[in-house]
Amino acid sequence: MSRTGRSSIRSVLTAKDLEVFVDAYQIPECFSPTLPGPDEPAECTPDRIVIYTLSFSSCGVRYPLSAFKVNLLRHFCVHFSQLHPLGFMRVVHFELSCVTVSGESSVPLFYMFYKLISDGDWFTFAKRKDSVSPPCYSFMPTSTYPKEWKSRFIFVSAAMISESPPLRDPKASIENSIPVLSTDEIVQWKRMYENPTRAFTFPEGVLAMGGLSTFYSVRQKPSLERKSSLVLSLYRDDLVGFASRGLQRY
Repeated sequence: MSRTGRSSIRSVLTAKDLEVFVDAYQIPECFSPTLPGPDEPAECTPDRIVIYTLSFSSCGVRYPLSAFKVNLLRHFCVHFSQLHPLGFMRVVHFELSCVTVSGESSVPLFYMFYKLISDGDWFTFAKRKDSVSPPCYSFMPTSTYPKEWKSRFIFVSAAMISESPPLRDPKASIENSIPVLSTDEIVQWKRMYENPTRAFTFPEGVLAMGGLSTFYSVRQKPSLERKSSLVLSLYRDDLVGFASRGLQRY
């Protein structure tokens, strides 16, 4: 559990770190990405929010957010800045897993595999007990590198993630009831837990083919079946190399 609160955290990023991050992840300048001042904690205001760079560099978050991520944050009433980077990695892995079985991402289906838990001033997703659902992954990181991810943050305009719900009270109770799935979701749920895949720092090609990144241009939009086979082949081909690199640092 996180024992260091937002109010006591200061950013260690430099001007060069900010420049590299903004360029690498195509953060629009209109959202005023800036470094916090030396005495500014990792706290949001009505006009600006916190972005943890590790969520992008290692856990697969890209701007603009996928519709599923927006729906998930709204469902759980969790602000974008409150979700632990590894929570985002579980979300990204889930989205790609849905593509590999030619299915659609849905909140009830995600809720079948995961539950929301508080982690100090942040939130993350933990797997359900096996009695509820087997996991959809064969491996999932349980810690980040660098360990000081909380101090690697910048500020951006709140307009960048305007769809995000307000900040959630970490002390408020969390409802994690078992969802009711549709017939199609039940079929997809079984396919996903019967064919688990590893989670790691996904290469840009996998994110792009999964519809989670707009960094790559696609001349001809592939069908869902075509996309599924391409993502799965990329997933398998890049698995060993990218998994062995660990979580990148920015």
